[in-house]
Amino acid sequence: MSEAVSFSDLAPAQRPPLLARILASISGDDKRDVVVMLMDAGNEIDDEIAAWLLMNHFRWNHVVFFIQVPGADGLTPPVARELTLPQCAVRQMKSHSRVQRMRKVFPEQFGSSDIWTPVVRGFPDDGWKGNCYQPPSTFILGTHWDFLQMVNYGCTSWGGRPLAKADQNFEVKWWLQIAPLFGITSFELENFKIESRIVMGDLEHPEKSINCIKAIPRDESGGELRAGYYSQEETFKKITKHTQFIPTDVARKVPTPMCFVERLPESMKEPILETAFRQFVGRPDPKFPWAEDICDINHRYIMMMLPPEKMYQILSEPTDQRLIKEVIEFLKPEIERREAVGDAHIGDFYPLRLGQIATAVEFITGVQYKPMPKCASGCATQFQLNDNVDSLVDSDLARKNWMTYISENNCDLTPCYDGMAVLYMMYSAKRSGLVPWAEGVPSIEWCKNMLRYLPYREG
Repeated sequence: MSEAVSFSDLAPAQRPPLLARILASISGDDKRDVVVMLMDAGNEIDDEIAAWLLMNHFRWNHVVFFIQVPGADGLTPPVARELTLPQCAVRQMKSHSRVQRMRKVFPEQFGSSDIWTPVVRGFPDDGWKGNCYQPPSTFILGTHWDFLQMVNYGCTSWGGRPLAKADQNFEVKWWLQIAPLFGITSFELENFKIESRIVMGDLEHPEKSINCIKAIPRDESGGELRAGYYSQEETFKKITKHTQFIPTDVARKVPTPMCFVERLPESMKEPILETAFRQFVGRPDPKFPWAEDICDINHRYIMMMLPPEKMYQILSEPTDQRLIKEVIEFLKPEIERREAVGDAHIGDFYPLRLGQIATAVEFITGVQYKPMPKCASGCATQFQLNDNVDSLVDSDLARKNWMTYISENNCDLTPCYDGMAVLYMMYSAKRSGLVPWAEGVPSIEWCKNMLRYLPYREG
């Protein structure tokens, strides 16, 4: 598709019809498989990794949608209060910010257009099916609002099927769900017909996965969101032929190796490493229901970065009193809040792990955390690194030293998480026609090897 178009530059009412017309123009009779990936780019590094895997290893015979959703960030109420905007408007703004994140990470693909078709050189083996040439894939970037408007209210057709008719469905070969779908109603999903759905999260125990209901407040304020989630799942059962989910405990066993990140193009590598560094230094605010669990994961991976003797020292010796004081200040607002409302106390190992992580961070970076003033709202600021808070004495030096350390030691970064959904898809696609889809679940070692040795394609 040579036409450069950016949906974000159009009026909201113009975007879905234009997207529908573009889809109709590129579909033709080629019967390409449709892939829809619901993602929250910029939340961690694994969403962009998942997108890169799709763009580099499904370059033939697919139409791939990178659909940005608000994610758990869409639950944050202060933004809505400050801007005096309804929650739906805040969610739309968050989705658009994730589109901008994709533009930054993939400037060659989406810097000036929301539609990208790779330049295919030659006719590789996977470009042919029997004696028939498979056309290149088309990759489309958009928000959940635009996409759902197109599917449910589009005025043109996809492959000759009117999208606005209730008795016609938008057929999806692969539905990859790697972000929470807060703000999407179950009836907005009814026009889909999904062959294979892969969810990064534990559908049997949704309270354990952020992409399910883990990020939803546990009190009555989260009741509507929890009801919405279960209503979505009932709809998915009706519209989906095969469903495979990836429990968090499984995904945690597949780290993102530094050797994989080093193979990425610079435009992608730099933002990913920047996000990885912030996640290495910063801990999530303990007010979030998932913060303690994430700390456990961070602790495991950061400890594994250390030389054995240093890891043993940190785990066996008391934490420096300076850092203990910062841990106390970090947890104090949440401790006081829980005491006031009668919530369960913070786990005994949570502060211990925070102190040990901080010790390891200072060892690897050679830079100390600085005492942070308590903010007016009583929020936690220690051990954070974001656009508003810099908890390090010298973050530039810390990042330089961290980069040197992880490169020289080929450290594993955070678990691949969302990239696992694409690895599951790759595994199942390769086994297609050999065994039933539901049995095509890759092993942990297969996933690790794919990340270690998967080649990068130049086009």
